[in-house]
Amino acid sequence: MLRFPFLEERASVLAGFMARPGGVSSDGHASLNWSYMVGDDPQAVAENRRRALAAFGLQPEQAVLAGLVHGAAVAVVDGPPAGWPFVGAGPVPSGVPVRRREGCGFIGGVDGLATALPGVALIITAADCAPLYLVDPQRPAIGAGHAGWRGTVQGVAGALVQAMAEGLGSRPADLWAVVGPAIGPCCYEVDRAVIEPLQAAFPQDWEALARPTGAGKWHLDLWEANRRQLIAAGVPAAQILAEGPCTACESERLFSHRAQQGRAGRGAAVLVLQGGAA
Repeated sequence: MLRFPFLEERASVLAGFMARPGGVSSDGHASLNWSYMVGDDPQAVAENRRRALAAFGLQPEQAVLAGLVHGAAVAVVDGPPAGWPFVGAGPVPSGVPVRRREGCGFIGGVDGLATALPGVALIITAADCAPLYLVDPQRPAIGAGHAGWRGTVQGVAGALVQAMAEGLGSRPADLWAVVGPAIGPCCYEVDRAVIEPLQAAFPQDWEALARPTGAGKWHLDLWEANRRQLIAAGVPAAQILAEGPCTACESERLFSHRAQQGRAGRGAAVLVLQGGAA
């Protein structure tokens, strides 16, 4: 796994990103695939999750996964599954999945999770999209998010900061953040269907985030886009680390949907506030 001393040295947290080796899945899912949604053997996924969480000293029942819909909704985990609310939107609607599978909790319809509960592992799966890690050493509290281009233009980074402020009492100025492994500006080529929403989301500085590479093509920098959104939300620039590695460049070590031509498994961002059991 990749660990983040930038966060772990400042608060009592475990912060990491699970790389590909160490699991039991095969083919494009080899080997530590976290996702049931990519055609992998469910028994292999369950074993992968158990192994990965054990590396953190955790049990599956301590883990909560975001359902991921490429949006900006954030859930605050403050109790048993039936009581997990959306920040700013009332209780979880009846149509949103809130369940457990192989012991792990799951909240559908969200791309961000936050908690002040010690021993609860917030999990974000990804295979090119940027995982976001937020840590408040003062409260203490943590937040984790999923930022592909869609979530980025919808402002998921700022929504995660807001959720921690409104739902957990964190001050944005107290937060420390990492924008983790994602497809980098070296490899992430996009077209006008992505650039037009980007221009709307970043009207003043979109050209600093997208480098032209040809007619109707640009290379997009998810790290920098989310770093700027975190700063805009009140997180000090000196308290943000956003530098990779690139999942496409390192697709032998990290899952990459783009580099593996849509046949990739999913890695997992894991963030845990230490100090107790779930």
